[in-house]
Amino acid sequence: DKVIVSIGIFFIYFITALDISATGTIQPRVLSDFNSMTRAGVISTTTYLLIAGIRPGFAKISDVFGYLHALVLSTTLHTLGFLICAVAQSFNAVFAGSVISGIGQGGYGTLVSMIIADILPIHLRGSITAYVSIPNITNYYLGIEVGNGLYNKWHWVYGILCILAVVCSIPAFLALYRVDRHTRNAMRIANSTNTTITKTSISRRIFNALLKLDIPGLVLLCGGLLCILSPLGMQLNLQYGWNSAQVIAPLVIGLITLSLFVIYEYKYAAYPVIAFPLLKNKTFACAISAATLFFFTTNVSLFYFNPFIQVTRDVSAHTAMLLQLGTVGYNVGLFFGGWAMQYSKKYRRWAWLGWTLVLAAVCLMLLARGGSSGSTNAIIAVVQAIYGIGGGILVGCLGIGVQAAVSKADLSIAITLYSMVEYIGGVLGEGASTTIWVNLLPTRLQGKMDANVDIFSAINDITYYQSLPKDQRIIVQDGYISTQRILTICGICSILLTGVAMLGLARSNLSD
Repeated sequence: DKVIVSIGIFFIYFITALDISATGTIQPRVLSDFNSMTRAGVISTTTYLLIAGIRPGFAKISDVFGYLHALVLSTTLHTLGFLICAVAQSFNAVFAGSVISGIGQGGYGTLVSMIIADILPIHLRGSITAYVSIPNITNYYLGIEVGNGLYNKWHWVYGILCILAVVCSIPAFLALYRVDRHTRNAMRIANSTNTTITKTSISRRIFNALLKLDIPGLVLLCGGLLCILSPLGMQLNLQYGWNSAQVIAPLVIGLITLSLFVIYEYKYAAYPVIAFPLLKNKTFACAISAATLFFFTTNVSLFYFNPFIQVTRDVSAHTAMLLQLGTVGYNVGLFFGGWAMQYSKKYRRWAWLGWTLVLAAVCLMLLARGGSSGSTNAIIAVVQAIYGIGGGILVGCLGIGVQAAVSKADLSIAITLYSMVEYIGGVLGEGASTTIWVNLLPTRLQGKMDANVDIFSAINDITYYQSLPKDQRIIVQDGYISTQRILTICGICSILLTGVAMLGLARSNLSD
């Protein structure tokens, strides 16, 4: 069963990896068609908001109903999102489809992490995760080629992904159905020897299931997170200002909602979403903080990488994606970290190695992103690869550290909470990145461009930018470079804070 389940997970990674690289390649063209380049942050941060909020829900569904039901829900959302994008004729349609698809992909992530932790000993989890995520490396390049080949017919990319989402889920469906059937048969045999079992009505069973899902707790948690993170994620601070009711009201409502969540979970919940003793676990708290800061660093310094490279180096989206070796490097880092933990039975020393590589890479970004005269494409690619390798080692080792620090009973929710930090840190990083980018970049161009140049289109539409005279493109490039430098400095500061958070990690023998 372990082998069959691992094969199913492999194919889940196959479609998610293809999704990320293919849609990432065509995104500048998609947004340019709707003159919405600077609204890229709205799509990703809204998706991150929702995933961060509903991941505990996916974990609860898996615990109460089983992995198979959670997979059905994830696949349905993933496929539906692609279908909406495939027929989209407006930014709003692309936005809706991307968000729905992203939620389904977030469900996959929750499901995979829980399954691997459930079937494998802790010292093998890192390396096996790396093995089944090989498609993240191979499909990164395959997705780039698919996106580049259909760059001007981007609707077809989403159509192909819609079909593959269903096909690639079939092995996982079959594997989990087999496991689910074996489990039910074992329970049926056990129950047949128990003469005291009484049958309950369907309504009572539904009520018990909802009680175990802790619907009130999930609603309060998801609602609180969405309210607090939405001002940045939806760029409300840019539209209305920080002192406006549109920004302050969600923050206040979010704080009140999370306070009610804590009270309800602590005093009234029969099956609480979060085991509060976890928050007193020093290693757990430090690992969560460190991972959040790392993902903040990633998004604040890399979110605009694709358009930045296209503009400052006058290359195609295809070339820009090929230079983004961070994704490939990340999975190489997962391999290295997994092997290192498997054979050394340690995690903390390797986490520090990953952090060191990330810090070095972010510092090198200041030199590598100086435009075509400041560096070569090869230097940019190498820096991205170093960052990815370090990030893969760091995140993988921190995740195993979290699992080693908690009890078996708390393992499921600990994994879920750790997986949420990618999206929480991502929302904060993208919000900060978008705020700086949207506010600072136009000021770098005002007063320098010719009067007949539309500055808004110059920074929102790659096609329009490419049609500008060379002297005007150089002005835009200088604006991109100076703005990106500010974002990189923010990344350096946040990765240093990541190191501070890691000081609280405890030593652990993974063979225990």
